[in-house]
Amino acid sequence: MVNLLVYSGPEVLPAALRTTLSHLARILLPNYTIQPINVPVLLNQPWTTNCQVLIFPALKTSTGSAGIVAGIPPRLNGVINDFLEGGGNILCLNAAGRITRGLRGRGLGGIGGMGAAGQHLNGSSGSNASNSESEDFAFVDRTTVEGIVEGNMPQFEFESSGGAGLTNKMEILAESMEQDGSHIAALRCQIGSGFVTFWAPNLENLSEEGLSAPTNLSLSSSSSQLILLRYVLSRIGLKPPHPTAGHVSRPLPQLLLSTPDKPGLVEAVVRGLLGSVPGVGSVKFQDTNDTFEFHGYDEGLAILRQMRKQGHIESADDGHPHKPSNISHIAICLNGTVPSVEDTPLFDLRTYFNLLKEARTREECRRDVSGFGETLIYGQVIGSTQTLFDKNPRFLSSLIPSIPILSLGSHQLSGRGRGANVWISPSGCLQFSLCMPKVPLSPHSPYINTICSSSSFSSLTPSYIPPSKLVFIQYLFALAVVEACSHPLILGPTLGANVRLKWPNDIYVCYGNPARPERAEKIKIGGILVSTSFAPGGHEASVVIGCGLNVLCRHPLFSLMRVGKPTLSTPYRDPCCPTSMQDELEHLSMEGTLATILARFEKMWEEFLGGGGSFERWMGRYQDKWLHSDQLVRLTTVDPPMMVRICGITPDHGLLRTLPERNQPGRTNQEGFIDLQPDGNSFDLMAGLIKVKGS
Repeated sequence: MVNLLVYSGPEVLPAALRTTLSHLARILLPNYTIQPINVPVLLNQPWTTNCQVLIFPALKTSTGSAGIVAGIPPRLNGVINDFLEGGGNILCLNAAGRITRGLRGRGLGGIGGMGAAGQHLNGSSGSNASNSESEDFAFVDRTTVEGIVEGNMPQFEFESSGGAGLTNKMEILAESMEQDGSHIAALRCQIGSGFVTFWAPNLENLSEEGLSAPTNLSLSSSSSQLILLRYVLSRIGLKPPHPTAGHVSRPLPQLLLSTPDKPGLVEAVVRGLLGSVPGVGSVKFQDTNDTFEFHGYDEGLAILRQMRKQGHIESADDGHPHKPSNISHIAICLNGTVPSVEDTPLFDLRTYFNLLKEARTREECRRDVSGFGETLIYGQVIGSTQTLFDKNPRFLSSLIPSIPILSLGSHQLSGRGRGANVWISPSGCLQFSLCMPKVPLSPHSPYINTICSSSSFSSLTPSYIPPSKLVFIQYLFALAVVEACSHPLILGPTLGANVRLKWPNDIYVCYGNPARPERAEKIKIGGILVSTSFAPGGHEASVVIGCGLNVLCRHPLFSLMRVGKPTLSTPYRDPCCPTSMQDELEHLSMEGTLATILARFEKMWEEFLGGGGSFERWMGRYQDKWLHSDQLVRLTTVDPPMMVRICGITPDHGLLRTLPERNQPGRTNQEGFIDLQPDGNSFDLMAGLIKVKGS
């Protein structure tokens, strides 16, 4: 996920931080994550890898630093300079400035703090700063914006006196028109390979109305300024969602349905939940997190259509959607009824069921059981696919143990990642949670399933999975996702080879020589979350597998649709999808991707269950697809930290196995392996760092 980081150190005005986060969220969600970042993280964490823009709100004072950003701790100057010179981008809000000619060294002085006279750009830089000419640009917080001046903006190139070939390119991005003439509202300056952009108007005075009228310039001052901010963000390389799309801010009714080939599945699920199939009217089902209200098909569709016409509810003050209502409307689709695509415009359910049937046949899945994905609860806008199951214990325990149920949403309002992480739900992201059939954990479980006689495991006795083997479920599902991507219905074998695994549960795209992934460019496109709850007595478990995978996401997000694009590291010049890729990926779809993944995993699960939870059969395939073979990493879970080399995964408990490097300074040579749990450690792939999670 592309990150915008907002500096939140003690030098920032609290009101400025709040308004910055709010307005950026309103303009840029869900295309970007917008996160505050403090001094310790800037100094000690590898934040530059996933940061597209570092943003500085108004500061309390301009004293304390003579570097790029005046008013922040001097010890930050080095990391900020390195970020800029390496091609990074900085956005300074509420900034007035003076641009200095004849610059030397880095070419710019500091970005001043917010005082009575506003912010300023300090033009002193280098030993010859006193000999520089200067021009003052008045960035006035009380600017009245009556129009946006764009196109054919002046290009400034200030040649440095410090050496031949050193230039500082400056570009006016937008101006405000006032009674006394035009004033610069936004200016971008190049420093090294990076850019600093200055924004003048005061964000605290902006209204929220301007987001919905991007072309109407006959607006109030604050509305015009908000339009101007959207425009400037676009000019510096960001891609806001279309302003008329609005925020998806409340859930819509969901549909409970099954493949037409097995029309009795929905009735069985409803009887398990409610005791009987409701007739006229609705039936409520109260649970811990949600209250489910079940409706007949016609009534449920009528509610869905009505709520869709009503539009969206306004967002909360922080720019994020309001907490979804705890009333979850569900329309019951009996007898194999499948709604038309007019009622599910973002996901063609009938096409999905047809592709799932083909995929299960191709994988030789069992036909005498309810297959993965054959029964689902779909919603165009939902709270969270994972929360539906693991935060509603009564709902989960009332499901038929032998029927797997898929929760699928085109948009999530409260998507969840691993730990405390949030999974943002942009358009084109496939997000779903699979509630597995009850998993037997001992020979005394009533849910032990006999493997079908046509299976390669026909000679095995009815099997169960020891609790210690449950950790392999996330590895198995991750492998199913990655292998499915090589199917012709998704990417095909050539492009699919670029989709790789990051331990323990992330999906990445890797560019470069597949045999040398450590030298390739990498970007995350998906993640997996497994929730497990144990029944009284511990003989069986309920397992819910959540997955988010970027399939058809457009720039600036990366997705399967854009695999093979050659300019991954140059987002400024990045088209959403090259024309040359369109024919090659013409079969890529949300429906086909989901069907292929589920069928592949179902077959693997049948073999995994029949083998008593052994991962041995897939260990080689897993390590062929992961990014870590023989990788050297720094282990900070020991004191002092040490360098270790990754060897693989332990076959008994699924731990990450590492071997200490010999002859490390300050350490005696250590014999034997160091094995790490996936749930207790965090693996920073880009930094080559393993640390205690949360540190």
